[in-house]
Amino acid sequence: MCSKNHSMLLCVMIGDGVQITGMAVVTIVLAAFGFMSPASRGMLLTGMILSYLFLGTIAGYAGVRLWITIKGTSDGWRSVAWSVACFFPGICFVILTVLNFILWGSESISAIPISLYFILLSLWFCISVPLTLLGGFLGTQAEPIWYPIRTSEIPREIPVCKYPSWLLVLGAGTLSFGTIFIELFFILSSIWLGRFYYVFGFLLVVFFLLLIVCAEVSVVLTYMHLCAEDWQWWWKAFYASGSVALYVFLCSINYLVFDLKGLNGPASAILYLGYSLIMAIAIMISTGTIGFLTSLYFVQYLYPSVEIDSKCIFAKSHGLVPLFAWTAPVMDLSIHYSVTNESRNWRRSEIHWPNKLSKKEEDY
Repeated sequence: MCSKNHSMLLCVMIGDGVQITGMAVVTIVLAAFGFMSPASRGMLLTGMILSYLFLGTIAGYAGVRLWITIKGTSDGWRSVAWSVACFFPGICFVILTVLNFILWGSESISAIPISLYFILLSLWFCISVPLTLLGGFLGTQAEPIWYPIRTSEIPREIPVCKYPSWLLVLGAGTLSFGTIFIELFFILSSIWLGRFYYVFGFLLVVFFLLLIVCAEVSVVLTYMHLCAEDWQWWWKAFYASGSVALYVFLCSINYLVFDLKGLNGPASAILYLGYSLIMAIAIMISTGTIGFLTSLYFVQYLYPSVEIDSKCIFAKSHGLVPLFAWTAPVMDLSIHYSVTNESRNWRRSEIHWPNKLSKKEEDY
């Protein structure tokens, strides 16, 4: 799942996801405590942009450190850091440019001025990019994320799954969407119908509930894939929690059809869909990052603490690769590992053998 062809994209999206999530937390917390008010025009948007710019260091650090963990070397970290700095802002820039051309063609006064474009580009190039590169450099100095058990470069064949993975991913998104769909309606109404939104304390609670549900859903699906001997859990954990963005975008379309009937012409509808698409992409990257990091933490601490077969391996750059579907129930073998921070060398500390071996176990 985390093959060499897609590992850089995963690292870039994780880095951007950490940055977007941090921006959302900072903005909502400041608004909940009254430091930013929607009554002051543009204050929330300005706070979001500034917090996003200054969180570039964390994004570069997270993306590059994951890259070094997957590849085992720091080669190419500059490309990863540059991609982290340009990926999500580049998507937003392209969408906003297309929307602006449409607004200019319809002679609308809502078009973004050219001067504002240059200001945003200057802020991005002078603040976000250097901070992201600095974070990437700090990521090269940090220890890679350690693997709990032995590694292998040879991927194992995955058995045929009874149910398609995309079906589980789509089903996982409904659980996360159920925590926010009511609040999403009020947010859309405040943005497009000119209503003020003041309940940021409740929004903060809903946001943390969303993160918790996304983490739990990804952990459950990751465990299901590991039980099915599917070691390709990296992207599936990301999509399991990130699929909530699909339902957010569909909900936005539903709101456009049934609640925004007074829009003037197709240009307004395209403008609405463009901004909704940016919001959905940001939600996908953010929630997907939460799900992936939680699953990575879960897998990292699952294998050393559970009873597993001694031939279970952790495939570097590919995830967990159980060599057999059955584990301890056959041999009643409990294996625990301990590690020192200096050497990172694992050793077997406890082995509990059964008192009496069966014929099958003796042959083994």
